[in-house]
Amino acid sequence: MSWLARARRGISLPQLTTGLLFGAIALMACLMPAEGDSYWHLRAGQDIWRTLHVSLVDRYSYTVTGGYWPNQEWLWQAFAYALHRMGGMPLLELGSAAIVTAACAVFYRLCAGSAGTRLVLFALALPLATRAWALRPQLMSSLGLALLLWLLVRERHRWLPLLFLVWANAHGAVVLGIAILVAVALVAGVEARRGAPPARHRAIELAVLTPICALTTLLTPLGVGLWRYIGTSTALSRANRIREWQPTWPTGPFGILFWALALAFVGLVVWRRRRLRGAPWGDIVLLTASFATLVLAARAIRITCVFLLVAPPAASRLLGPDFRWGRRPRPPSPDHPRVNLALLVAISALEAAGVVRAWTTSNPMLGWQPISAGALAAARACPGRIFNRYNDGGYLIWFLPEKQVFSDTRQDPYPLAITRQTVSIEHGGPYRDTFARYGIRCAILPLDAGAAIARLAGDGWQARFQDDGWTVLEAPGL
Repeated sequence: MSWLARARRGISLPQLTTGLLFGAIALMACLMPAEGDSYWHLRAGQDIWRTLHVSLVDRYSYTVTGGYWPNQEWLWQAFAYALHRMGGMPLLELGSAAIVTAACAVFYRLCAGSAGTRLVLFALALPLATRAWALRPQLMSSLGLALLLWLLVRERHRWLPLLFLVWANAHGAVVLGIAILVAVALVAGVEARRGAPPARHRAIELAVLTPICALTTLLTPLGVGLWRYIGTSTALSRANRIREWQPTWPTGPFGILFWALALAFVGLVVWRRRRLRGAPWGDIVLLTASFATLVLAARAIRITCVFLLVAPPAASRLLGPDFRWGRRPRPPSPDHPRVNLALLVAISALEAAGVVRAWTTSNPMLGWQPISAGALAAARACPGRIFNRYNDGGYLIWFLPEKQVFSDTRQDPYPLAITRQTVSIEHGGPYRDTFARYGIRCAILPLDAGAAIARLAGDGWQARFQDDGWTVLEAPGL
């Protein structure tokens, strides 16, 4: 039957439910914001294509220029810049949205049960999980994790080394993938001791492939330094008090909602514990991954979105394919396939129109124009080095390539003292010794950095430019 004939017949209510879910996912994915990290990744990708070389030396700052920069995410950078080169921010947004949507599609396919059950589980998890969606290489880890679980559930183990090779060159969360693989391999070993020959064969395969996959992650420009980089970067993030690397405490709305969902998941495991006896291997894989990511999510806010993507497939399998959201099955209601199709098309068209409008008007929520052209021109004309906030360095690396930055969110090239100096100065702390050491004669600051602006103005710094978002200040005597 041709697609036209199928379209004329319409779609069922479960197909409508699935279509609406993925329409919402695609809508949120197509409106992911660009952040400071997005732009220094673009600059690095541009340099990779220009030089055909992955540089491990800092060239973007004047505080640590020439120092070692463990640029581990080069594959994402090259990919992102290629999309930007061909189609600007819209194509980069579209390509990134495709990655996120593909990851969600894999997680959805790993679910069991009715379309209604899947819709409820995803509707509970996605509002919190999407908080981490941005134009950053973390998107590759979402897809990498989804593919890892798919290969483990389907027992397509021979593809694991290739997956980890790509993942290791795209994002440091490959260590999370290795942790999950190790956990699953250990569970497979336990299962093999009391299982049939297929279970023993599975355990042997995973025991052999797990160290191979770990060694594959060393095939990056960092080599054996990859794992050292991941450890030091995580420690530095915690020392710098980067919020996404802090423990997930139930002290705010996000933490309270997350732990409510996490405890509900644990309660579901207890409630349906009888299903664990003789559970299929795929169910065991998903439960193992869920508990592994839950433990890590308690230690770092950043991992919460990972747990919230892994948990729905595991929860659906605990509920089972015959689970119903009611005590008695309801009598079937008449379906209207053509009405369902028309409704899906209409809603999808509205969503697409909203995305196009946001893209064509460069909606501020997208972060495509974070700094005004006037502020950039004034900063470009400054005779000397410029001070910038920690969070703004990534913007300047891309939009103001003529100037080196004081610091930025790469953080790995910078000693802890540099980052702390940046934070102190942007909050109005002492600056004269630091500015004198580096020959800083200008500063570009957002207006919400009121303490720093007031201190500089109080010492005679003059505003070279100011609009409703930014100010560029110059030292007295320029």
